[in-house]
Amino acid sequence: LAAAGVTADCFLFLNVPDDILVERVVGRRTDPETGKIYHMTFSPPESDEVKERLVQRSDDTEEKVKVRLEQFHDNVESVKGCYESISVEIDGTESVNVVGEKIKAAIEGCRATA
Repeated sequence: LAAAGVTADCFLFLNVPDDILVERVVGRRTDPETGKIYHMTFSPPESDEVKERLVQRSDDTEEKVKVRLEQFHDNVESVKGCYESISVEIDGTESVNVVGEKIKAAIEGCRATA
């Protein structure tokens, strides 16, 4: 970022265990007609008609997600170290509304100190 002339005000880290991330990604589906994203467990389609046309991204398999997570774990500490002074960790396992509010508060807090 620095090489591009970009300075970060806040570094948000959503902390979510790997098994939950795998579940979230593997259950994700997209409606090719509308572009809407669904989750087969947490946000299923509203009708069988929509359900029948949903597609899964080729990289949303358990095997590929685990490879991406491995790469993430190999690099996350060095990235976090670069932004330690502006880092905010958020529990990403809480409800969407709670996580959203915590993100909003963290950004506002970072702006206040910038």
